[in-house]
Amino acid sequence: MLGGFGEPTMHPDLLSMVRGLKKLKVDVEMVSNGTLLDERLSAGFLESGLDRLWVSFDGAEDSSFEHIRKGARFRDVVQNLKRLREMNEHGARKIAIGIAFVLTRKNLSGLKDIGRLAKKIGADRVSISNVIPYSPEMESQLACDQALTLGTFASMPGKLEIDLPRLDINAETQEVLWRLAAGAGSLALTGSPIGARVDECRFIRDRCACVRWDGKVAPCMGLLHSHEIHFHGYRRMNSCHFVGDLAQQSLWDVWNADSYAAFRDKVAAFDFSPATSAEGAAWPKTTKRTAPATPSRRPAAAASGLRASSSARRNVE
Repeated sequence: MLGGFGEPTMHPDLLSMVRGLKKLKVDVEMVSNGTLLDERLSAGFLESGLDRLWVSFDGAEDSSFEHIRKGARFRDVVQNLKRLREMNEHGARKIAIGIAFVLTRKNLSGLKDIGRLAKKIGADRVSISNVIPYSPEMESQLACDQALTLGTFASMPGKLEIDLPRLDINAETQEVLWRLAAGAGSLALTGSPIGARVDECRFIRDRCACVRWDGKVAPCMGLLHSHEIHFHGYRRMNSCHFVGDLAQQSLWDVWNADSYAAFRDKVAAFDFSPATSAEGAAWPKTTKRTAPATPSRRPAAAASGLRASSSARRNVE
């Protein structure tokens, strides 16, 4: 996955990166805002073998999109993707298109139109994530505050487990479902738990490593850069944490290092407090909790990262 903090299409060597990754016989995906996706770049992605392009749409129409994506034009991005869709239809290779939607309280209503947007640009998948609260203002936009709290209590020993059958979700059932969830029990639908787990790190579970633009390797996206996160009125300072450097070692050597293997085993065992961050990962050991913070308008760090998936604890594909 090419992406992270920053816009990958601004990198002058992006296409050669894609070609190099494809030589490793892996699927290559990228997250982009789509503003620079002209015909030349689309053709380059098709030629280099990009498998999927995720495009950030935080609104399904002009006003909501442009309110969040300052300086970007909704219609231009849509036109760029419609052109790529047409190139897919007439070419030998195809690039799958997905929509990456960061959910906030302000754009929640726009989800009702996401299917129409997906059809227009030829997207076959939509990935919806919660906003990461880098500031008190962003924390106020979290649409999952209660869900995270309920998930924490549901994981406690002795809580009632409720397994629901198939049922319609409508005005008649929504109040009952909410009351069941608010009871802080473990709620499942035909055996599948409802809500994110709070006793695991998804980056460790999915066997991921993240590579920063300068070659530094971190266990997850959240540890690529030092930053602050605001949650329940408190500020947590997250320090970057690296397990290797590709300027000095191969990814194979980094992944197979005893220290990194021990780190993954420790996090997988998850002898920690429940993970209640919006991204569903554990608060790292380097996190510091401070007194309630005053409002800050400092922007998040901007740098690109490469997420490399691997299939086993001691091997990298």
